[in-house]
Order: sequence, then C-alpha cells, then structure tokens
Amino acid sequence: MINSLSNKKSNFLIFLCWAAYTAAYVARLNYNASMVEVLSQLGTTKEAAGTVSSFFFFAYGAGQLVNGLLSKKYNTKYSVAISLAASCVINFSMTFCDGIEAMKYLWFFNGVFQSVLWSSLIKTLSDNLADDKLSKAVMVMSTTVASGTFTAYGLAALFSALKMSWTVIFYVASAIVGIVAVIWFAGMSSITKSAKRASQTKARKKQKISLTPVFIFSIFGILISAVTNGFIKDGVTTWVPSILKEEFGVPASLSIIVTLLLPVLSIFGASLVKVLHKKQKNENVLNGIFYFAAMVLAGLIILTLNFKSIPLTLALFGGIACLMSAVNNVITSVVPLYSRDKIDSGLSAGLLNTFCYVGSTLATSLLGKIADTRGWNDVFICILIFTVTAFAVCAVSAVITRKKRV
Repeated sequence: MINSLSNKKSNFLIFLCWAAYTAAYVARLNYNASMVEVLSQLGTTKEAAGTVSSFFFFAYGAGQLVNGLLSKKYNTKYSVAISLAASCVINFSMTFCDGIEAMKYLWFFNGVFQSVLWSSLIKTLSDNLADDKLSKAVMVMSTTVASGTFTAYGLAALFSALKMSWTVIFYVASAIVGIVAVIWFAGMSSITKSAKRASQTKARKKQKISLTPVFIFSIFGILISAVTNGFIKDGVTTWVPSILKEEFGVPASLSIIVTLLLPVLSIFGASLVKVLHKKQKNENVLNGIFYFAAMVLAGLIILTLNFKSIPLTLALFGGIACLMSAVNNVITSVVPLYSRDKIDSGLSAGLLNTFCYVGSTLATSLLGKIADTRGWNDVFICILIFTVTAFAVCAVSAVITRKKRV
C-alpha cells in the first residue's frame, strides 16, 4: 500500500530519513576522520589502522544484503531506532579502547547495526511517498553523505586543533546518534498516526523480472559501478588527510579541515544526477559518463603530483569526490526508488549498497598497505585502474542493453 501523506508530512518524513542517515554517517566516519590522530597517539601502522574501517565496511556490506532481504518485514519505526541506539552505545564504548584490536571488533558491530539503516530508510520513503515526491527524496538523501562527512571531519579537525584526545569525537558522535534515535521514534509515531490512504488504495503491482541478457548486462554494469564507487569514494575520503600531511607537510588539523571541501563539493554531484537523469534514463550510460571523467582526473593527479600544488591536488580530488557522489546517488537512490514497480526498494537498496561496501572494504586496508609499501603514487595508479575498469564495463553494458532503465 502507498500511504498518502500531506505535503507537510511528506517533507517531515524526508527530513527524518535525512537526519537518521546523516547522524549514522557521523557515527561511522568519526574514526576515519580521526585516523591521523589515532596513528599518532597509538603508534600503529596505516595498514593496521585501516583494518578498523575494513571491519566496519565488511560487516556493513554483508549486513546490507541480509537486511535488504528482510527489510520488507521490518517495522522501520523500531528497526531504525534500535540501529541508531546501538551505534550510540558502541561509539561511547570506543572511548575505552587503547589499541586497534579492541577497536576493530567494536567497529565491526557498529557496521552490523548500521547495516539496517539504508534499506529501511529507502523502504520507508518508497512505501509512503507519492511519485511526484521521489525526485525530492532522492536529492535530499543524496546530501546525507556530504552532511555526515562534513560534520565528522569538521569535529575531528576542531578537536585536533584544540589538542584534544581522539576519544572526544566518539563522545560527541554517541550523543548525536542517540538524540536522533529518539527524534526518529517520536517522529515516526506522528507519521504513522497521521497517514491516510490515497486514492491509490490498491497495492502497487510489481512487474515480473525476466532474466534476459539485457537485464543481466544492465545489472552487471551497475554492480561493478557499485564496487568501484565504494573503493574510490571511501578510499579518497579516508586517506586524503594522510596524503596532505605526508606529501605536502600539512598539519594534521589543517589536513582534516581541507578535506571538508570534498563532501561539500560532492553535493554538486547529486545535482548533476538530477539534471542528467531527466534526459538520460539508462543508469549505465550515466555512470559511464561519470567514470570517464573520474578516469581523466585520476590520471591528472598522477601527472601533477610532483608539482606539490595543494590547490591543484585538492581541485582534482574534489572533482573525483563530486563524480563519485553522482555515481553513488544513481546506484543507491535512483535505481531503488525509480524501479520500485519492478523490485522491492528495500531489497534493491540493500543489495546495491552491499556491493558499494565491498569496494569500501577493499579500499581502506588495500590502499593503506600500498601506501606503506610502495608510496602514494601507486595508490593513485590503483584508483586509476579501478576507474578505467568501471568505465569499460559501463560502456559495454550500455551498448548491449540500449534500454532506458533496468
């Protein structure tokens, strides 16, 4: 059934979903944002520090698949609130850790609980919003990554500049996600009580999916795009502070502040998708365009690294962040919501996000290991290889399918 909400209630629901995922992002990226300080204060290697994020991404990615399958049975009023509350407790517990071993297992469980969120939120939007509200929901939800990243890295930079312990950001993140859990529960109680049935009283009938070669090639292109997107998006966000510190001698606090530009720029990626999607409905074509541009920028980073120009390097990283935001928006929002007549939105959102986090899991530990053993230039070469592969797969898939949408 599709619940008919007033314009005001629809906007409030979109806000609740935005707040929940933004808070969750703060409570997951706070570790990555503080990694420079963790490396310094705990005296560990980049590879070891990266395993903490990898444990999260592995649990989150695997959990996305499970929760995507189960999400249609969830009462999201409770599932989202419980997930946020658990992340609140885990973030608070991180402050008692004095080594990587304990951190990585706690962060693993943070990934387990947070993996409930995306499929539940997309399901909530899909079940309650009319077709004319989908575009707004996609646009607003696309800013959660930027908002959460900006908050996490901004707080980390502030605490680093004030010479405060890396543990402080976990206290703050715990408070943020805990408060939002309460707001979500109370807000969804209001939404549930005020929901009315629309004239569309019949359940939305989903078209039967036929596993034709066209469909298989379309899905293959989207899945490869998802893996590459997670690899580049989270790899760049995680390691840019370390790159700026080691390659350009930028102080830790300033390197984190400068990194804040990346998620801000990524908002333009979501706007780009909104404009292009009106003209081009084939998701593989859209992703192919974005990956071609990212391929060019990654090549330019390799060619210009010796120039030691912070503005130039940041501009190139900013461009990649913008493009990866666009790809992520296509994969995790556009496809699930606009294909809700064909497949359950919670299931498709969970499945696609799983593949994104396969890439994220690879990125944090693999790029850290490459940086430790071979240097940052080889890290950029690795990123370039991923962009070339994704572009090639998207291009082939788009040519073979020649369809508007999966």
